[in-house]
Amino acid sequence: MIRELLVGSVFDGALLRLRTKVEILSQARKRSLSVGTVMNDHLSTFLVVRLCDAGKVFVDIGAHIGSIISEVKTHSRPSKIIAFEAIPDKAKKLSAKFKDVEIYECAVSDRTGVARFFIDQKLSGYSSLNKIKNAKEITVEMNLVDNLIDRNDVDVIKIDIEGAELGALLGSVKLIQRCKPVIMFESGPSEVLGYTKEAMWKFFESHDYQLFIPNRLPHSAKGLSLEAFIDSHQYPRRTTNYFAVHNSRINEIKSKAMNILKIT
Repeated sequence: MIRELLVGSVFDGALLRLRTKVEILSQARKRSLSVGTVMNDHLSTFLVVRLCDAGKVFVDIGAHIGSIISEVKTHSRPSKIIAFEAIPDKAKKLSAKFKDVEIYECAVSDRTGVARFFIDQKLSGYSSLNKIKNAKEITVEMNLVDNLIDRNDVDVIKIDIEGAELGALLGSVKLIQRCKPVIMFESGPSEVLGYTKEAMWKFFESHDYQLFIPNRLPHSAKGLSLEAFIDSHQYPRRTTNYFAVHNSRINEIKSKAMNILKIT
């Protein structure tokens, strides 16, 4: 896979920018109702890889081929990156390519043990704990983030694990309460593994977080209500990726996002 080979190389950033422009222009030319979703998804990546303070820790849950790791190393310069990847060969390649990154080869959830994991053999980025058609089934170790990370300096967490995001959050409660990190998470239109949109929103509310669509993060807009969060998943979706920000950090993160985008 050419993309995987180029991650971490001098060509990586340029390729990502070109890919972003092509995808947005393609949707615009089709006059697709999904162009807003695509733009917000690319904006979420642009912001999340730049939000981590220097000297703090970035956590990548669902690291896949390492594209986010590479961009974070370029744009944020954290003191440490910790990554989780359930697919064994992907985890091994990440360890070989990013020797200064702490890689955990496991799935994360709110329980420990072993789990069935389904690898999409055409699009491995869509592999999941959720059963999918025509997938290769393997067994993976499953653990809690709280069992593996005992630090006070985690600043940003990115979670993209194809519907298992709430499980990962439930296994990260101590870390979230202790560090109050910014969390960018994926939330697609389907509900899998029994996790509902309402349960996701209520999890964050119970921990004093507000949710933002990427293009609303660098503005004065308030966080999404439960009704707005659920509605944003309806076609045409407003975004696939959301930012969760602790109430105590909202002004800080909004200001940082405005600076990143050079909004005055």
